[in-house]
Amino acid sequence: MRQCHDVPTRRRVPRTKITVPKPPADFVSRPRLLTVLDGASDAAMVFVGAPAGFGKTVLLAEWARRRDSGAVAWLSADADDNDDRLFWSAILEAFGRCGRIPAGNPLRRLAVPEVPSTDLAFLAQVADALDALPEPVVLVLDSAQEITSPGPWHGLRALVRHQPAGLCLAVASRREPPLPLGRARLADRLVEVGAARLRFTADEANALLATAGPAIPRDQAAELTTRTGGWPAGLRLAAASAARHGSLRDFATGRDSAVLGYLTDEVLAALTPAQRELLRTISICDEVPAGLAPVLSGRADAEAMLRELGEPATQVVDSGGTPPHHRVLPMLRTYLRAELQRRAPDRTRTLHEKAAGWFAGHDRPAPALLHSVRSGDPARVGDLLREHAVTLFLAGEHRVLRLALTLLEDRRIPADPPAALISAGLYLEAAETSAAGLQLARAEASWPERPTPELTVLRQLTYSWLAQLDHSPAQASRVAGQVDEELAAGAGLGGVATLHRAGVLIARDERGPAREALLQVLGTAERVHEDFTVAQCLTMLAGLACHDGDYRAMDTLARRAGARLPTQDPPRSLQGAQAGALLAYGALLCGEPADCLKHAKRIGQFLGDAPARAARELRLFAETLRGAAEFELGAWHAGLRRMRRARTRLGTGRTCPAGHAALCAVLEQRAALRLGAAGQARETVRWALPILAGSGELLLMRARTQLRLGRHHAASSVLRSLLDDEAPMELAWAAIEASLIGVQAALAAGARDRAARLLDEALHAAEPTGVRFPFVFAPPELIGFLTSRLGGLGAGERFAGEILAVRRRLHTPPMPAPLTERERGVLRLLPTQRSIDEIAEDLTVSPNTVKTHVRGIYAKLDVRSRREAVAIARERGLLDAEVADFSV
Repeated sequence: MRQCHDVPTRRRVPRTKITVPKPPADFVSRPRLLTVLDGASDAAMVFVGAPAGFGKTVLLAEWARRRDSGAVAWLSADADDNDDRLFWSAILEAFGRCGRIPAGNPLRRLAVPEVPSTDLAFLAQVADALDALPEPVVLVLDSAQEITSPGPWHGLRALVRHQPAGLCLAVASRREPPLPLGRARLADRLVEVGAARLRFTADEANALLATAGPAIPRDQAAELTTRTGGWPAGLRLAAASAARHGSLRDFATGRDSAVLGYLTDEVLAALTPAQRELLRTISICDEVPAGLAPVLSGRADAEAMLRELGEPATQVVDSGGTPPHHRVLPMLRTYLRAELQRRAPDRTRTLHEKAAGWFAGHDRPAPALLHSVRSGDPARVGDLLREHAVTLFLAGEHRVLRLALTLLEDRRIPADPPAALISAGLYLEAAETSAAGLQLARAEASWPERPTPELTVLRQLTYSWLAQLDHSPAQASRVAGQVDEELAAGAGLGGVATLHRAGVLIARDERGPAREALLQVLGTAERVHEDFTVAQCLTMLAGLACHDGDYRAMDTLARRAGARLPTQDPPRSLQGAQAGALLAYGALLCGEPADCLKHAKRIGQFLGDAPARAARELRLFAETLRGAAEFELGAWHAGLRRMRRARTRLGTGRTCPAGHAALCAVLEQRAALRLGAAGQARETVRWALPILAGSGELLLMRARTQLRLGRHHAASSVLRSLLDDEAPMELAWAAIEASLIGVQAALAAGARDRAARLLDEALHAAEPTGVRFPFVFAPPELIGFLTSRLGGLGAGERFAGEILAVRRRLHTPPMPAPLTERERGVLRLLPTQRSIDEIAEDLTVSPNTVKTHVRGIYAKLDVRSRREAVAIARERGLLDAEVADFSV
């Protein structure tokens, strides 16, 4: 056996090649993946396999830095490692930098023979030297796909076959290396991290995108994660693009040359010219059904090539589904499509024409219409609209319908009555009633002498929908009564006509028949995939569940409705706003103000500045919820101001929706009393009186006021009259709030037995509906009483635990001590620069009394001067609110 004698026979290796890379500037730690890798202690091998840009090197480098010093030998492979001697020289140099390898270990003095991978003696000495180590080391072979020569892999296989106890081999590669991974899997001696695990989670993506600063709004992070598929390189490129350009516009439209350069050099460079051309060709389609790729590309082997492109080594195409289809990764598709349009616009139009013809021939009207629009073919667009517009509208394909109608308008092609009515429907879904009225006028101007039944019913339904959005319930009911349901059924629009009738029934408070009608329409619409009709049914059913106090069902139905609605940018959708309003309401009632805030903000995006009465009321409903959520999250004054603005804009009188008015009044008065804004609380009650006359909510607010004034007996008396008179409640959960006010009144009177009974009743009523809001944000004395009764609550024990857990998790700051009425009166005069004596004269009190109030104001506002007090009071809205209260 030939011996290897001295170190000088090794080739020189660059230090950077055997050094663990430093983390990138936008480094995001991946603890969940590090935990997986830490499980490799008993494994023979680790394989981190994924295409380019998945963060393989960054992950292994972080893992290496976390391990004991000197426990990792690192080798960044490159083309030079196809030379067998260079490769093994680098391996031994990497081992030589390991502190765990003792000075006398043969690994530090082994020479590299001429053909090391076939030199059994050399490989045996390496294995024996590793076996002799007191503790194992990890050899990381990064970028292993660069080694294409069989020699180095032959040697590594032989080394792994020896299974030296002192070695764990970790390989990062874009493709599976020629190592015995299958055997290691069977023996449970392989730890694998693939592309699926390497994709960024939502939290990881948020952490990475935060490095771009304000250029990427937080509400866009989730959409960006979806668009990139969680691909780490894609997210990094997005963050870098936003930092360069100040927004994501260039990245999203495929115009960022740096991103295109990365995709070209790192993703497309590994493909053959034929594969790259195929990807460009099919990039015109968001989804490529089986059979379309050969038509577009003219290649009989296109399907086979796409399957290859979906393999782990490249993974630039997702294939599968029912029916089977292919999809180029969204970010890559965007850039390929933009590049094709820039370089070959005529070819792009031809490809869209081919796609439109193929989809039309396979009874896929939505993509057929979309590609007809993109090919700029108004004749085919008109034909498809005449045949399929109503079906596409009910299916929720609103985006493609808008594009088609815009094309006809741009080409100055007059819309015929069916197209004008569909256009009106699209405007009504966006709550743009003025624009819808214009389209109705266009339809009337060219109305045929003998309209088809479908056209007649479409006109009736459009007028009915317009009336529901912009007129009073009585007027809407009259117009809806003109819809001919028998004619509608014969024209295939019976379900939509029934929806309008259900709206009338709800307005008449005939909720049982309305629910039955909606469930019937829902079942049919789901069977025929009319997603927009399904969303309408679900939203209306969610509203009924809300009225009945079944808030769990309300939340479930609203989520189902939102999932059926079309996605578009901007997302103008009245249905989306209605579903979002119910989700925001449900989140508040569950004691989740942050979620309520998130949903309430989205309602504004859904509605924009749409002029419809229904849109205006929804915006104000959202503002009320948003104010309540801000209040509970600690922005007390800002939240209270927002609630007041929403209430005053809602108006007065019986035209104001009673349910909405009840919610405004109950939430605002509750917050105002808690913050000590008694004037605003009184103003709220005065506003509610004419709208909620005879309602239980008025008695509830009266009981709250009495309790706040310390008149607990009066509060209990009001609550008893609320129960005895059985005053109707607009808000089902308000009865739970009334019980908790009773608990507080009983505690103040020292009647703990009555307080315990009322608390049990409140828990019993709240648990089935999931209403935690009145408990989670209850005053400390009530929470203390609830806590003291833990262990004796019986069936309410679990729900009480949920309430306390939510309260602990929220960590809301303690509310500041409220200013007294006298302190507020003094505060109102501080900005006037009057002296203490002049303020005392205005208020007809002594100067010493004013000084006492000023000291109280300074302490409660945490200030030291009159100027600071005025500034803080204005910032918190205390002066604004008081001026308003004083003027009423």
